[in-house]
Amino acid sequence: MNAWVRFCKLSARERRDFFLGLLVLPAAVIWLRVSAFQSVQQASEKWRRDAALTNRRDDARIFTESQDASCMLDVASRRGLVRGNCLSRSVALCWLLRRRAIPAQLRIGARKNGNQLEAHAWVEVAGRAVNDSDDVRTRYAPFAGPITSKMVVQK
Repeated sequence: MNAWVRFCKLSARERRDFFLGLLVLPAAVIWLRVSAFQSVQQASEKWRRDAALTNRRDDARIFTESQDASCMLDVASRRGLVRGNCLSRSVALCWLLRRRAIPAQLRIGARKNGNQLEAHAWVEVAGRAVNDSDDVRTRYAPFAGPITSKMVVQK
């Protein structure tokens, strides 16, 4: 009952982001599993160009709006059928933000932890991480440009 009361207190935009997250996150998970990463990256870059062309809003406002959408996507991942990983959640968030003409950028970084190479994905808007902490760039070295299929090892 408590979750329902909290849901009813959400704004219309927050509710819409929650429901879109319930739909988009599973689609992102499936898309990443069945297609080459290069197709996801190319679509992401196209969405970014389209959003950049139409964006004329204040950076602080779009960053706050982006954080709100990220929060609702996170709730959808916890409450929905699919939890997803950092990459699928970031791809889904990029789609949600660019749908609103917010020029979000999908970032992927890596770090070495002992003998292991760890990778992480996050979304940036106006040069700041939206779905991660501000120090994500110090914890993971972001790739300078788009990730190509040649850089991704296929299993």
